[in-house]
Amino acid sequence: MASSTRKRVVVLGAGLAGLAAAWELVQSGHEVVVLEAQTRPGGRVLTLREGFAPGLTAEAGAMFFTDRFRHLMRLVQHFEIPYESIFAPSLPYARGDALFHLQGRRLRVTADSDVDWPYNLTAEERELGPFGIVNKYLLSAFAGMDDPVASGALPDWLLEHDDKTLLEFAAERGASPGAQEMIRHGGRFGARSDTASAASTLTADFAPTRDTAPLAFVGGSDVLPRALAAELDQRIHYGAEAVRIEQDQESAQIVVRSGGRQDRVIADQVVCAIPFSVLRHIEVAPALSPAKQTVVNGLEYLSVTRSFLQMRQRFWEDEGVMGNAQTDLAIGEVQQQPLIRSQAQGDRAILEAHARWAGEPPALEGMAEEERLRYVLEEMDKVHPGVGRHYEGGQSKSWQTDRWARGAYSLYRPGQISNWLPEASRQEGRIHFAGEHTSIFNSTMEGAVESGVRAAREIEES
Repeated sequence: MASSTRKRVVVLGAGLAGLAAAWELVQSGHEVVVLEAQTRPGGRVLTLREGFAPGLTAEAGAMFFTDRFRHLMRLVQHFEIPYESIFAPSLPYARGDALFHLQGRRLRVTADSDVDWPYNLTAEERELGPFGIVNKYLLSAFAGMDDPVASGALPDWLLEHDDKTLLEFAAERGASPGAQEMIRHGGRFGARSDTASAASTLTADFAPTRDTAPLAFVGGSDVLPRALAAELDQRIHYGAEAVRIEQDQESAQIVVRSGGRQDRVIADQVVCAIPFSVLRHIEVAPALSPAKQTVVNGLEYLSVTRSFLQMRQRFWEDEGVMGNAQTDLAIGEVQQQPLIRSQAQGDRAILEAHARWAGEPPALEGMAEEERLRYVLEEMDKVHPGVGRHYEGGQSKSWQTDRWARGAYSLYRPGQISNWLPEASRQEGRIHFAGEHTSIFNSTMEGAVESGVRAAREIEES
């Protein structure tokens, strides 16, 4: 429904949160200007195409979602964007035996194999294996409890676990030290398992995928931000860097650097949809409240470096194993891309090394691109022996060295979901805040979209 009072709104950032906010505001009849420092939409939704053979793509940012994400699915359905389950026949995830590389050992796992896991596990945990351990100590906690995805709010039972990490939560539920080590190397959630709030990780990583398969976009994750950007069209100004945010009783003003000059853009309201890791380098006058400044300056972001190795053929299929693998190597999780196969790819594919960490960086982080790719290739040979014979070239993406991101996604430490998240999303005067870091579903595309919808609603109701 269109607002009775048309407002001029400036949105800072054309990532998924900013695009969602802008699109909602346009639908309601407001005048919207989007300022994006980069020359593309999407922010941390980034599908790589250049530098690979025809037909090959790689997701360097957001990858998966589920049909339980109601705000995201509303946009997907509106723009009629095709997607598939990652377990669909056209995707690689269900092909071949599972691979692990843990404690210096390459482990091939079948449904009926008796694996000698290299950890000190109980007899039951050894029988369960890594997926059973996650189900027993983490996923089972949701049984009979209020669901944050259905309600869109963080229930009290999850907030009670904001004071501990995921590994501490698992330990309380009986996980042995060995089982905790397996959780630590469990892919997406593993890197945060001993640093982030259990309430945050359980909500963002586990609640959405319970009883439903993860989904991937056909054509790349960036099809959604590109669809939004196409509708917003000339309302988006690319190459426009916000360097100062001002507000008073009459208006808000954004000082913008673009094309070698500085201009001022005047608005009634502002949606700040850029990461706090970037916002802390932008001048705000008058200064944000002390409580808000504490969160803006203190919120951490997970470091992620993703290295993509183009393979002439999917040689692992000849061995009968998946391209994907869980590892404790410095290169992190191994993932096969593109997520959805097409005839245009032929026999080629990409093997990705997806390194995530909080704290001390791994060896690959300080390397130049060529050295990093050589290192990743050598480590990848431990997972997929003979990989060098099929390697054609590659590239990498380090989110913490990207000046427009300065990290992959927000990391709320124990206690910060209760104390910092409400402050992160709180409006200050004419400035509204959006982005995955302001949502209970932080680190997800749903968190970004949901936050944009919320910010638009705040303006609509102001």
